[in-house]
Amino acid sequence: MKKITFAISVGLFLLTPIFADHHGGSHGHKHGHKHEVGQAVADKVSESLFNGEDLTGWSGDAKFWSVKDGVIHGTTHEHKANGNTFLVYQGEDVGDFHLSFEARCVDNNSGVMFRSSLVKGNPFAMAGYQCDIHPKAPFTAMIYGERMGKRGIIITRGQKMVIDEGGKKNVISQEKPKAVDISDWNTYEVVCKGNHIIQKLNGKVAIDLVDNDPGKLLSGKIGLQLHAGVPMKVDFRNITLQRLDK
Repeated sequence: MKKITFAISVGLFLLTPIFADHHGGSHGHKHGHKHEVGQAVADKVSESLFNGEDLTGWSGDAKFWSVKDGVIHGTTHEHKANGNTFLVYQGEDVGDFHLSFEARCVDNNSGVMFRSSLVKGNPFAMAGYQCDIHPKAPFTAMIYGERMGKRGIIITRGQKMVIDEGGKKNVISQEKPKAVDISDWNTYEVVCKGNHIIQKLNGKVAIDLVDNDPGKLLSGKIGLQLHAGVPMKVDFRNITLQRLDK
C-alpha cells in the first residue's frame, strides 16, 4: 500500500493552490478561494512571543541571551559556547501553526527550532526541525534536522519536495535561490499543517515539504539558536505565533 499512499500524497501536494500561487501558476485560484491552510492562517489570532522589554516566557543561558534596544540579542563574543545553545520558548508546545519572525545574524549562522524537544541533561540544547538562518543562499530558510540523526539537511531553499515513508527524497521542483544578506533584517515564516511544512523568506515561499519520513515531527517546542564555533551575534524581533490546531 505504500506506493498507493505515496501517489495520493504527491497528487494532493501538486494540486495545492497556495503553493502554485507562490510559484507562478494560479490554477484558477489567483482571485478565487484560499486553500484551507491559508484560510486557517487568516482566521486565527496571532500572539506575540516577545514583549520587547525582557525575556519573560523564554529560558536560556543568561550569559548568552539578553534584550538590547528592544530586540532579543544573543552573542558568543564574550563567552564561548561549547555546543549549540538555545533560548527556549516556555509556552505550550506547537503542532499546527504559523510562526513569523524577523532576524539578523552576523559572523556565523543561526536558526529557529520548531516541533522540537529538549536534550536530556542539557536544558538549553534542542533536537528537531530548524528554520536555518545561514549566509549561503541554498541554506537560508532551509530545514535542518538538529540532532535528528542522519537527517541533517532535509530540504534547501528553492526546493519543493515529498519525502516518502522510506525516507527517500523526491524533488518535485527546484529553483536557484538568490543570495540574501542575513546581517540585515529579514522576515521568516514557518507554516505547519500535519506533515506539510512551508517556509517563507521575505514573503516568498522558500521551501515546500511533505515529510512522510518515519522520523517526522508533528509537535514540540520553539527555540532560538546561537551556534557554537566562530563567535557570533544574532537578533530577533516581531515574533508572532498563530496556532492552527486550536
